[in-house]
Amino acid sequence: MQLAPLTAQPSSYQTIKTKLQHHETLRVLFINDLGFQYGAGIALLRQVQSFLVMGHEVCALSWVQGDTEGAIDPTPAGASGTWLGMTSLPYLHSDQGISQECIIGTIALEARLRNPDVIILGNLHAAHWSLRLLPALQALGCAVVAFMHDCYLVTGRCAYTGGCNLYEMGCNDTCPTWNQYPKLEPDKIFDEWVLRRQIFCGQAGIPIAANSQWTLEMARRSLRGLTHADCVYYGLDEQLFKPIDKSLARRLLGIPQDSFVILGGAVNVSDYRKGGHLFNQVVQTLKDEVYFLAFGATSQAQTGIRGTGLLRDYRKMPLVYSAADIFVGTSLEEAFGQTFCEAAACALPVVAFNLDGIPEVARHNLNARLANQTTAEALLQEIEFFRQNPAKRQAFGAAGRAMVEAEFTFKAQGDRWMNYLTHLTALDPYR
Repeated sequence: MQLAPLTAQPSSYQTIKTKLQHHETLRVLFINDLGFQYGAGIALLRQVQSFLVMGHEVCALSWVQGDTEGAIDPTPAGASGTWLGMTSLPYLHSDQGISQECIIGTIALEARLRNPDVIILGNLHAAHWSLRLLPALQALGCAVVAFMHDCYLVTGRCAYTGGCNLYEMGCNDTCPTWNQYPKLEPDKIFDEWVLRRQIFCGQAGIPIAANSQWTLEMARRSLRGLTHADCVYYGLDEQLFKPIDKSLARRLLGIPQDSFVILGGAVNVSDYRKGGHLFNQVVQTLKDEVYFLAFGATSQAQTGIRGTGLLRDYRKMPLVYSAADIFVGTSLEEAFGQTFCEAAACALPVVAFNLDGIPEVARHNLNARLANQTTAEALLQEIEFFRQNPAKRQAFGAAGRAMVEAEFTFKAQGDRWMNYLTHLTALDPYR
């Protein structure tokens, strides 16, 4: 499917600039693979919500959307924007014999029908949608921004590099993790690495927004000649994610009132990158002294841990955070760490590792204690700091809540997006 080029249109950048200057409504289209599901899906939901808070019209396209997630109205309380809905395209997958040309053409047609000023693309890994989609969307005459939820946009295929630095020099068929998600045959990896340099670099390259300074630096270091990139931190609903009375939270969850409760969790606590094996070592050391609570897929199968399973309805999460005394995050690779932000919003002190994007939201000696060594022993030392200091727990919790209110609300995220788009329009390569 080939779309006729749009002609005689004013620059989309100038249209956006004029609308921003006159406080007019933008129409924003988000595109990703899994809708509002899982970590990157929750992040996309929160981006949608921040634009709604700022008063804009928002719609979305995804490959598949979960039933639970799709049943929740994303419009935050008090938002003045308009939610135009999520459209899923479950038939658009190469496993069903559909070519990438057809996939790209169909998505471009769906996007064109929505007449957006701005298109923001998140993760596409699960859908197997080629990044060639980005320049095809740019040809529609609207501004296109690629959002880095992880490292996929700067490597040849992987979402996290695991310490491999091939992405800086040229990912190729020696990739040590080619058969891991998102899987790609070795002989295709170098071409994908080159494609990213063609898409994002040069005068007409697709601009990037990154979820942390850490991911932003990865992009700047590896995408030489990058057109435009900046950090746009996530926000969250601070009216939803806030402290609930601890005694009440424990009664509702059936947790002993007099226990010291350590909370852990991730979308999948069995994922090695999330450090579940280290959390289990902590459990084995403290199982006779501490009550362990965890959320996420497979959490119910962990020995010595009260697991909630994966709570697909994110609105239940503040109750879980509020029942704990501290949150222990064991991620060994993390672009930002939304769970740390959620814990902070619920006035819960954090213990984690001092790596990647984590220190940008879990700040050592403010709302968190960060271990410099990625071992269970290092975590235990920081856990003990909080166990022995109830006053510190309260102070760190209060500091985390204040940090979120100042920096990580929907309004703060919306302001960052408006600043990003304002700076982007000043760099319009087509004017």
